[in-house]
Formats: sequence, C-alpha cells, structure tokens
Amino acid sequence: MTTFGSVSNKRLDELVELLDIPPSYYEEAVRRYESLNAWFKRPKSSIAHLRPVVFPQGSFRLGTVIRPVFTTDEYDLDVVCQLVLLRKTELSQRDLKQLVGREVRAYATAHGIEAPVTEGKRAWRLDYADGVKFHIDILACVPEDEAVIRDLVVRHRVQTELAATAVALTCKSHPHYEVRSSNWPTSNPIGFATWFEGRMARFLGSAN
Repeated sequence: MTTFGSVSNKRLDELVELLDIPPSYYEEAVRRYESLNAWFKRPKSSIAHLRPVVFPQGSFRLGTVIRPVFTTDEYDLDVVCQLVLLRKTELSQRDLKQLVGREVRAYATAHGIEAPVTEGKRAWRLDYADGVKFHIDILACVPEDEAVIRDLVVRHRVQTELAATAVALTCKSHPHYEVRSSNWPTSNPIGFATWFEGRMARFLGSAN
C-alpha cells in the first residue's frame, strides 16, 4: 500500500535529484580550483613565495549548489586565494588584487582560455567556454590582523578558533582601496563554513 508520506518523500527525492549538481560537474569544479592552486604555487609564480592557498567558498564549499534555472546560465564557483605570508599593512587592497590578477591572466593564457579575464568589485572572473558552463570568481585576500580577530571574539562573541580564520579582502568601492591602511573589509569563509557544518551535524544528529 502506498501512503501519502511515501509519495511525498519520493517526490522530494526526485526534486533534490533535479536541483542537485551532477557529480561530474562537482568533480570538474574541484579540478579547476586545484589547478589554480597548483598554478599559483608553481616555481615561476610571482606569488609562490607568499604561500598562496586556494579554497572554495559559498555554495560549493557548503554543499548547497543547485543547477542553474536556465540552460544558458552558468555555475558560479567562488574561490579564495589567500596569500598567507602577506599582511594587509604591507600593501594596498588594489596592489593585492593586481598581484593576484596578473597570475590569473597568466593562467588563462597558459590554459588557452580565450574569454578575457574580467575584474569585478571584489574578484577576478575566469570564464570557461566548454560544455560544463562554469565561471570562477577568484577573491584575493590576506590573513586578518590580531586586532580585528580580538574584536570578533570580544565584541561579536565569535568563537576564538573560528575568528582566527578571518581574512582581509579587497573591494574597489572601499574608501581605503588605493592606500596602505589597516582598514580593510573582513570576511571569514572558512569560519562560516565550519560553523555551518557544525550546526548541520547537530541538526542531523537530533533528527536520527
């Protein structure tokens, strides 16, 4: 006997399958940001000595990617390029963005990506002209300083281990974008993802 509940669950499963990203696309996304990571770290890279680390953020990092509504739309892969050994007082936001941008352009040329690399307000965009229909937005950042991390812990009550992963990023509309300053926009993609995964683990544990 088929119950209303079993029919509903089947339809929900079908809906999830329809909206979910195909496994092959996800694997391709991983290959692409790992390829960028390897490029930034190669011996001839102009930023290799600054210990670049590339990792995903947003829906790909959180596992919440859904298929584009229209066939003409693209998957948007957001990645972070963090220069671990650089501090924000050593250069301007603009300088950091251009530093990473030069390597992104070199990567596009070396890999035969014909679409021009475009500069957004915060990130560089790579457009791939293949069947997967991806573009990658690459956000340049450096580790956040101790004063900001301490403020996150004390004033905003962020857990210390989560606050420690905060980064300072670039933004063209920021008033200090073109000058050296300790005042940069702050974000924390690793800390947020860790918090999100912890909340989901507790939710799934309570549901079992």
